[in-house]
Parts: sequence; structure tokens; C-alpha cells
Amino acid sequence: MFKIKQIIKVPGKAVFIRAFLMALLFAFMVLYFFVSNKIIWILYLLYLGLILLSRMKLMLKPELITILVLLPLLWGFFMSLNSDFYHFVQGFFYLSIPVILIITGFQISKIFTAEQYFSYLLKIGNLVALLFIVLTIFRAGFGAFISPYTESRFVVASGAPVCIMSLLIAAYSEHFDLKILKTSRVRYLTILLNLIAIYLFASRTYWVILFLFIFFFSIKTMKKDKLIFYGFLVIGCLLLMTAVINSRTGLTFQNSFLYKLVWSFTEIRVGNLSNYEDINTYYRGYEAYKSWITFTEGTFLQKIFGGGYGKLVSLDTEVLLDGKYWSEVPWVHNGFFFILVKQGVLGIIFVLLFFWRIAKTGMKGFNDLNPLKQFSGLFLLGCAASMFTANYVVCALFSHEMAILIITTGFLSGAILHDT
Repeated sequence: MFKIKQIIKVPGKAVFIRAFLMALLFAFMVLYFFVSNKIIWILYLLYLGLILLSRMKLMLKPELITILVLLPLLWGFFMSLNSDFYHFVQGFFYLSIPVILIITGFQISKIFTAEQYFSYLLKIGNLVALLFIVLTIFRAGFGAFISPYTESRFVVASGAPVCIMSLLIAAYSEHFDLKILKTSRVRYLTILLNLIAIYLFASRTYWVILFLFIFFFSIKTMKKDKLIFYGFLVIGCLLLMTAVINSRTGLTFQNSFLYKLVWSFTEIRVGNLSNYEDINTYYRGYEAYKSWITFTEGTFLQKIFGGGYGKLVSLDTEVLLDGKYWSEVPWVHNGFFFILVKQGVLGIIFVLLFFWRIAKTGMKGFNDLNPLKQFSGLFLLGCAASMFTANYVVCALFSHEMAILIITTGFLSGAILHDT
């Protein structure tokens, strides 16, 4: 069985240290439901500092991934010298998130074996799912199970990707000879618990992420004839859904989620809008358009390296966001336009290279003969595809909601699949 070669040497019981570090990660995911992103940012930074102090060593391998996430942050500093202090700090807060979390994943890769890490992820996912379900019932009642999109959405939080990861570990670990779950009963209960939580998230993004993970694992675990059959079945269902939803004009109890799913691309389509009602309805697409305009109005140097940490996107109108009216925003939902404004064309090139490197590493594990490497490779491909897709709609690379995906990417690319 494949193991990480170098494991951290610390005084005391290693089991306690690992449990303590994972308990902190669980606490951060729960606190995200209740406290501001700024506090969570500080906690993750302190978490990284705690690990570095305990190890007295900084792990920055693979070096290419470190360069791809760190260098844009460095040139962004020099492009921000004319920014006011408040927006400078605010921009640094967002742009430093992937750097902190990826490097945290690198350090954790020297503390846990792969099986230990996946085992803890499964437990954390179960606890988060259970807590989310209980809080949803407490705040929205059992009606949330009947109509989650209208009754439970955002009553606790927008969701937690660790529940998807826990579900996938329970569903597929046995296919790769991983003895993480002791009985089939625990396996099915884990799948059911996390699936209920994902249902209550009432989020298109989370269903897409789940589908992406299942897609990659199905390639390896499902026979080709069945894979092709179910692939065409899914495409047929999507086409049928489109035909049915197009005949309806509003959101109802029956079609609210399906309606939103089908019209997702319409809502985020980049374009200019002049009607205030349309701006609110298709805000993400309008916001992306204004980001593009902000980018094109920059100098040649700003187009290459971005406007820096403090660069804001002008909306040319006041839009109600999170209980406050904004005419300029420091953050946009489309993470690629966010990078374009803050870090320029070179930033886009770097982030695409970042995803390419992760995908390449994932494929290395995918093609390996070792079952644990295969599982790790598939998991890494799922993380990469999920982050890429979610970055398009919820700026996932710069959001603590997706922190565990980024940390896991650092963990897997840092030690499980990288040749050291």
C-alpha cells in the first residue's frame, strides 16, 4: 500500500496531533457558517503558522504550483502601490486565500498518510452534514425537506464541499482497496447523511460539483458500455428538462430548482444591461461585463499585470448586495474576471497553468497501477474540475467556502502524487 514517505516527527502521540489538526479544520468549516470571512482568513493563517512552528520546516513542493499561486500575489503588490490602504488590505485578503490554503495542504501532506487524510475527511463531512441538517430543521422546520430551494436555502449557509467529499469517499473507497469504513451499514448511512445535506444546500453549484466527482470516478469504476449508456441518459434528461422548463415562465414548487439549473448559463452570460430589474436578475453576467470594461480601461501595464489589490469594479449604478448598496465592488462572482482585473492577462495565464499542472498530476495518479494513487488521482481531478467550474460562478479560488477543496488539492499534489 502506497504511503507518504516523510511523516512529521513531533513529541507526544501522533494520533492526537492529527486529530487536533483535523478538529481545527472542522471548527473552521463550522465557524464559516456564523462569522465573517476576515475572521476565517485569520484562523487559517494562524493554522498554517501553528503547523510551521511544530514542524520547523516549510514544504513548498511541487515548486511549480507554489510559483503559479505565489508570483501573481507578489507582482500584485507592486501594482497596488497607489491604492488606498483599506482597499489594498481588502484586495490582499481575497488574493492571498489560495496561497495560504495551497501551502497549508503542502504542510499537511507531511503529517498524514493518504488513508488517514481521507478517513478524517469522511468524519468531518459527516459531522458537518449532521450539524447542517439539525440547524436547518431548527431554523426552517421540516418544510425545508419539501421545498429546500424556497425554505432552506441560506438559512444556515450556502453549503460545504466537504460533504460531497465525504460522500465520494464512502461510495468509492472500497473500489480502490481502501479500508476506511468498517461495515456496509456505515457506508450507506454516510452516503445518505451527506446526500440529505447536499439536498438541503439547494445549490446548483454543489450538484454540479457532485456530478463532476462522480463523472471521474465512473470512468475508472464503471464498464465502458454502461458509462456510455448513462452518459446519453443524462444528456437526454437535460434536453428534456430544457424543453419542459422553456414552456414555463416562473418558479414554482415543482420546477424552481430545475428552472434555475437550466437557466444558469443565461443568468451568468456576460453582457451589458440598462434596466435595473434586469441587472438584479442577471447580476452576475452584468458584473462580469463591468469587470471586462474595467480591465479594458486600464493602461497597457495594468492589462498585463492587473490593477493590483485595490482595483475596484465600477457598476455604474447602485446595486443592493448583502444588505448594502454598492456602486463599486472589490470582488466579483466570476473568479476569472476577478483575476483579470486584479492580476491582468498574465494572472489568467498563471491560473490556467495552475489548473493544467493539477490536471496533469491527477492524470499521473489516474494511470498508476497502485489503487491508492488511482483514488488520489481521481480525487485530485475532481477537485480541479470543481474549483475551475465553481470559480466561474462563485469565485471559488478566493472563497473560504471552498477552502477544503483547495487544501486537499495542495495535500494531494504536494505529496501523494508528486515525486520527491
